[in-house]
Amino acid sequence: MPSYDVGYKKPPRHSQFKPGNRCNPKGRGKRKVETEAEILKRVLNFPAEFRHRGKSKRAPRIELMIRRLGSAAVKGDVGAAAMLLKIRAHCEKYGDINPTIITHSLSKEDMRVL
Repeated sequence: MPSYDVGYKKPPRHSQFKPGNRCNPKGRGKRKVETEAEILKRVLNFPAEFRHRGKSKRAPRIELMIRRLGSAAVKGDVGAAAMLLKIRAHCEKYGDINPTIITHSLSKEDMRVL
């Protein structure tokens, strides 16, 4: 009979790790640190639920913010209309909407309207 019992949680000696050898010597790796721009982009592009005509729908948060600005502008809010026009000018200038650029290019007064 062998001097070492083989069984549950006791692999054969020949298949065990040799001294000084590990299967993952570098470890798991460090977690990527996100910048403020990446966090903002992730938060604004995350879908949120809303109700439209009695039905539950999902859309990115940035879209819901722009819709709210549009409805406020139609109701007569001058600040919301100015903000909406700034966002529109930015989109025409840079092509695709990028919430990171929009928020950094807006002034503090514009950010209060949002």
